[in-house]
Amino acid sequence: MTNSFSLSTDTFDLAPINEFIYSLNIHGEYSEIIYNVIQKIIKTAQLDYDTNTIFFPAENVIPFKKYLFDQKDKCLSHSKTIKLIDDLSKQIFYLNKLGYSFYGFDIDDILLIDNTFIFCSTQHLLPLQNNDIIFTYPVLKPYFSNPEIFKLTTLPSKINHKCIYYSLGSLVVFSLLNNYLLVANELKTVEEIDSIIQPLYNTKIYWFIKRCLEHDINKRRLLLI
Repeated sequence: MTNSFSLSTDTFDLAPINEFIYSLNIHGEYSEIIYNVIQKIIKTAQLDYDTNTIFFPAENVIPFKKYLFDQKDKCLSHSKTIKLIDDLSKQIFYLNKLGYSFYGFDIDDILLIDNTFIFCSTQHLLPLQNNDIIFTYPVLKPYFSNPEIFKLTTLPSKINHKCIYYSLGSLVVFSLLNNYLLVANELKTVEEIDSIIQPLYNTKIYWFIKRCLEHDINKRRLLLI
């Protein structure tokens, strides 16, 4: 059966080349950084520097948002959530090694490629300086943001790269419990968060979320054990 799914957004263009191969063209100044990370996750992906397009084999590609909303109660399974955490955590780690960091996530920029979650956007990506993200111009707030972005009022400013941990924790809560923590840009208290994630108590995802959503950014960790 021919693979026919294609998608064009403000941040990337995805198209099937044939029955087995997709092309992905990511928009933005740091697209090659994202391609580098994708190649670390999808070992068979190949980058064409002339067209600034990456090619990869896949049987199934679907936007994460569509996949999520097709699930019962619009919630991921426990095992799929662990895969989401693992895949996006690896991408954050690889970006940090390259000297870059996201400062938030938009769900529309995540693809599920076979069984792998890939973030395909440069929209909320900036270089690091001494583990800090430097903001020199106004930025759009990501849908899955964090307290530090909400408090960003002056330019230039710097924020520790661990701000993305809060965004990932919020994405995980949304994906697993169908609960959005950042309604009207209001931050939940520790007690409110504990109440929301209580159904996950005594699971490793519960403690992963707790580490991500620490109000003190210096205490945040990406750790799933």
